[in-house]
Amino acid sequence: MIKIETKIFLLVNVFFVILLSFFENMIYSSFITQIYIFIIPLLWPGLAHGSIDILTAKRKNIISSDKNNLIFLISYVIIPVFFFLIWLNFPNFTFTVFLVLSLLHFGISDKLYFDKLISLIEISLRALIVFTLPIVFHNYETIQIVRFLYVSDEYLLTLTKFFEYLVYFIIPLMALFIYYSFIKQNLGGILEIFIILFCFYFFKPLVSFLLYFCFLHSTRHLLNEKKLLNLSFKKIFFKTIPMTSIVVVGTFILLFLSYFFFKSSSLLFSSYIIIALFCFTIPHIILINFTKN
Repeated sequence: MIKIETKIFLLVNVFFVILLSFFENMIYSSFITQIYIFIIPLLWPGLAHGSIDILTAKRKNIISSDKNNLIFLISYVIIPVFFFLIWLNFPNFTFTVFLVLSLLHFGISDKLYFDKLISLIEISLRALIVFTLPIVFHNYETIQIVRFLYVSDEYLLTLTKFFEYLVYFIIPLMALFIYYSFIKQNLGGILEIFIILFCFYFFKPLVSFLLYFCFLHSTRHLLNEKKLLNLSFKKIFFKTIPMTSIVVVGTFILLFLSYFFFKSSSLLFSSYIIIALFCFTIPHIILINFTKN
């Protein structure tokens, strides 16, 4: 059976192939243009998929009282602030930690199988596709993005060489995953892996990541939580609005400050905003992937 989020992901990939055939120069003209194109799906389901973490924490019995709720909210502020300060002082180290956590998050959150061995294979395969293909096949564009996060050129060179070796592991992992999926008669799983492979090979890194993040990863998370929380689509949508709105308003305030008070260092301040947004994903990753149900 092909999952609904896989079908959505397939359709948007086809749509963007057609779109690029007419507007490739415009779309790839700048990173800002690409962000503008994805602004609506970035808000919902992108940002929104982490905005129901309080409900998820209650479902996992992490929050069972007002006191727990307060501790949870304070933790959701302290952890990103701590991570942000460490990032500014040790960007190479902190970026590595963030990269590893993200690899695990995307692999674990999007996996289709739960048997221990095939689950490990699938997590590794998904993580490798998402992070090795951009740096191997779109190295220049990927490095331009990562430089924005204060990572040193020497570290980027080492990272590139490391991923150039890792990319070869995709082939045996793909073979094992396809073999197991045929046994389980899960053609939808095979289709999804091939779409992800195509996405990160064909599209440049920011477009491929936004397609994957908005239309597969975030959508799958919301649909899973909708099912586990026993909520209708309408209810899950309105539950995401408050926290998503807070993040959007906060981002606009930072951009306002950047424009009016930091004109001479707007690029620097923009980097701070992006790093801060990355840091705010850390509590979400810990909650989703490293706490028991």
